[in-house]
Amino acid sequence: MLPFYDDFFTLLNEASEVLENEKTDVAGYRPIASDGGVGGLIDFHKDELPLVIIPDFHARPYFLQNILDYKIFDDATVFEALAEGKLRLLSVGDILHTERGTRERWIAAEAEFNNEIFTGPAMSSEMQEGLSLWCALMELKKNFPERVHILKGNHENILNETGGGDFSFRKLADEGEMCRCFVQEYYGDDILYLMNCIERSLPLYFFGKRCSVSHAEPVRAFTRQELIDARMYPGVVKGLIWTNNGEAEEGSAAGTVSNLFKSSGVIGSTSIPEGYVSLGGHRPVTGNYKLLQNGAYIQIHNPGKQNIVFVQPEQSINIESDILGVGR
Repeated sequence: MLPFYDDFFTLLNEASEVLENEKTDVAGYRPIASDGGVGGLIDFHKDELPLVIIPDFHARPYFLQNILDYKIFDDATVFEALAEGKLRLLSVGDILHTERGTRERWIAAEAEFNNEIFTGPAMSSEMQEGLSLWCALMELKKNFPERVHILKGNHENILNETGGGDFSFRKLADEGEMCRCFVQEYYGDDILYLMNCIERSLPLYFFGKRCSVSHAEPVRAFTRQELIDARMYPGVVKGLIWTNNGEAEEGSAAGTVSNLFKSSGVIGSTSIPEGYVSLGGHRPVTGNYKLLQNGAYIQIHNPGKQNIVFVQPEQSINIESDILGVGR
């Protein structure tokens, strides 16, 4: 079932307010940007809570449900641990647009779209999955604002705009424009506006104790201030959400991490803590992961699996054992 307008409007409004209220001073977990806007960096590098990292969702609400139901500790599921303040949850983004097993539906939806039927049965089925996931994630963000974080991916572009580091999207069909037209016709401009506000308030980079996370491989080494001010610089946004395999500068991941640690006063050289890695999704992998940049950056998005990465603060990531399958 598609979200009802009133419920959807209220939830989006509340979630947008939560994200705007994450603005903090330089010592907080989300430093304010130079222009007064919400910053693009989430900083938990001194955090002692375990972390669950979720690769690209792509309109899979069952994936989120399976994550929340997964028994992460002997005495608690992920949801129970979140509610008890024992865990953080981090999504790398890409909430909308199914990409596996729905090619025929996308083709049918595009046929509807080409006949100016923007809310036909095929597209409605697609959006039911995507928007139910949107609502579930916004509920989690609203209820656990400091423990649930969602990074902006390249699919967080409901207006299907090109500019500011975003690009209009099409793959199996004209997905970006079809989603925009569906929301505009089914719900109206108010919902479209609120979804866009939330997307523009999402952070772009997570700086943690044992790992850092961005949607895509950093295209070059970014400074802490560039990450905080990312929305002011289209090249920074693009360089964190759209990077193709082979496009990133060598050492960009470790360089970004080194810059963050140095600016935080943790280290005084270009070295980073032993075992520290960067992770992200965006480009699919065939197994559980793919190592890039001599192992400094790890891709974890396999669209055919339901994997998470479990990061514990007292030990380095073991990529062989810390990737957990939650699918049923």
